[in-house]
Amino acid sequence: MNSQADLPNLAMALEYADLGAALYLAGGSDHAARLLAAAAEEVLGDLAKLLGPHAHSDEVQTLLARVALRYQAPPLDTRMASGVRPSQLGLLDEDYKDYAEQRRSQVRSATASYLRAAWYTLEAMGLEAVIPQRLQKAVDHSTIYL
Repeated sequence: MNSQADLPNLAMALEYADLGAALYLAGGSDHAARLLAAAAEEVLGDLAKLLGPHAHSDEVQTLLARVALRYQAPPLDTRMASGVRPSQLGLLDEDYKDYAEQRRSQVRSATASYLRAAWYTLEAMGLEAVIPQRLQKAVDHSTIYL
């Protein structure tokens, strides 16, 4: 295991999780949020496997905490639109509304699951103190407020 080489992966996973959580909380760009959350969960899972029994050593925890604490989330513009029209899906306007709401609910549920998985993976790695604030809010929102 090369802790120094794993630091960029941790920074990338934190960014994915944070941006996915921000999109989830904003209620827009659900597909992008789900993809980011899934990528974060996958990268964190790979890191956790690589760290294995070394995850809780002082050296590894210090390195992981250092990169996590230095991480700054980029600002987020949530004004993206899907651009899909009902006629493109072969649906009438009223049918499209039902379809869109059902699909949106499924995507948000999947996104929340991925975000929770990323949160639990960070916790299992001993990094609960450096979990991005937006990820914590998204997990709280998806588990407490629903």
